[in-house]
Amino acid sequence: MRLERLSLSNFRIYEQVELTFDDGIHVIYGDNGSGKTTILEAIHYLALTKSFRTKSDKHLILNQQNMFRIQGEFRSDAGQKLTSALAYAGSSGKQLTINGQKANRFSEYIGSVPIVLLHPADLSLSQGSPLQRRRFLDILLSQSSKLYLHHLIEYNRSLRQRNQQLQSATSRDPQLLIPWEENLIRNGVQLIEKRRETIEKLDALIKHYYGQLSDKDDSVKIIYQTNVHQKGDDDLEAVYRRLFEQKRPRERDTGTTELGPHRDDMLFLINGKPMKAYASQGEHKTLVIALKLAEFDYLQLQQMQPPILLFDDIFGELDAGRIRMMLQQLSNIGQVFVTTTSRNFFEKVQGFDAPTHYYFVENGNIAALAS
Repeated sequence: MRLERLSLSNFRIYEQVELTFDDGIHVIYGDNGSGKTTILEAIHYLALTKSFRTKSDKHLILNQQNMFRIQGEFRSDAGQKLTSALAYAGSSGKQLTINGQKANRFSEYIGSVPIVLLHPADLSLSQGSPLQRRRFLDILLSQSSKLYLHHLIEYNRSLRQRNQQLQSATSRDPQLLIPWEENLIRNGVQLIEKRRETIEKLDALIKHYYGQLSDKDDSVKIIYQTNVHQKGDDDLEAVYRRLFEQKRPRERDTGTTELGPHRDDMLFLINGKPMKAYASQGEHKTLVIALKLAEFDYLQLQQMQPPILLFDDIFGELDAGRIRMMLQQLSNIGQVFVTTTSRNFFEKVQGFDAPTHYYFVENGNIAALAS
């Protein structure tokens, strides 16, 4: 997928901006706070209908304005055009249009513009909270499978309803909980099985890329950890249902659902030991880069076209060798957007054949410069 044109109206610090893009690497550079990350945020918003910097859409509106609008014109590798636009106003909420037609369900659109993001917070993925790792998996799988996204939405809806029931005065009656438990089991089994299958594929890809990135012979592995434990050929649904029965008294006391994929995690190992306890900072960063390269490959295989890549301000976190490796792997097969504080800083890591385009950002103004 390739982004050809991006238009912003009243988005963050931009009143009106229109940019055109080509193949290759797009370097967006300028001082901190100049607005360069906002360009990546807008592309991410168009792809996933949400920001990676804030949960509140109202924070994206330019000061003194009451709405914002973003529009992108995309073209697939097969030449198919896609124009999508997202607008938000406090009075009417968020609206999505696809090729001029209003979309009723955002979930039907997710995955139309596959995207991979790497920004500084991602570099703690292997050391951070389980929530961060679950979010990584859910974003990846929601882009690659509309069925997964459907099960995820239904699971989260049932989870909210069961938690509300657990916190109510009528929670002592198990018959009121069972319908929500059955919904959680039906959708949760699908989430668990799809995550297991995907992590097996990611594991092979991560091994490959970690070996290329590292100057050591370390062995890395990724394992999916679920609290719905099976033994042997046990039926997953039956195990899930039995565990709900066992945990129900405790969950009535705590007022929250403790069982299911919303509590699952990924475990990263290096030479058979947990990376959290035994890996250096450099090894953690290498692992995350390998994971992002694996994410790219997985999405490309599932969507049959390369995702758009967003690298936000990572030059201060990674050495030139790792960055060069990433760009060599990805820039010849995908469109890449990079933010950095200095064009010179980026030029130090060059050594690849993809065309490079430069955009200088200053106080919300953007100028395309000669390569």
